[in-house]
Amino acid sequence: MRFRLLGCLSLSAAAVFFAGCGGEKAPPLGRVTGTVTLDGQPVPDAAVTFAGANPGDSPSIGKTDATGNYELSYSRRYKGATIGEHTVYISTYQPKTDENPQTKKELIPAKYNGKSELKATVKRGANKLPFDLKSGGEIIQPDDDDQPAKKGKKGRSKTGCF
Repeated sequence: MRFRLLGCLSLSAAAVFFAGCGGEKAPPLGRVTGTVTLDGQPVPDAAVTFAGANPGDSPSIGKTDATGNYELSYSRRYKGATIGEHTVYISTYQPKTDENPQTKKELIPAKYNGKSELKATVKRGANKLPFDLKSGGEIIQPDDDDQPAKKGKKGRSKTGCF
């Protein structure tokens, strides 16, 4: 159930990115950067999602680089996240795709993703929000063994955004 929420947030974030190609107007945003570590070690290739701070707000998403650094995007056009307190989801799980037939397993405890206890407050201007996660606790692996690989898309979509 919680991973469905995380999946819905990810899909919502993707929809925001597609919508970002038009004449979208963003609400007040704060720029958000930071580093994600697990037991002091950088966490590469993790999805970082800030759920909308207010009802109706779109989530903001980012992905960590090899050194665990991330920057959030509200849409393709706008960097940052809405002003206010957010629930934060951090996950290393990646389902298999046509381009990547291997599923990347979840390495982060559920208290930071599917059952997230993480909160962060975004203010106007620059926000440096590091997350020093601790191992231990339940790690939930989404069950995707019986699902086909998702089609990876290359090139541009019908709207020309991707």
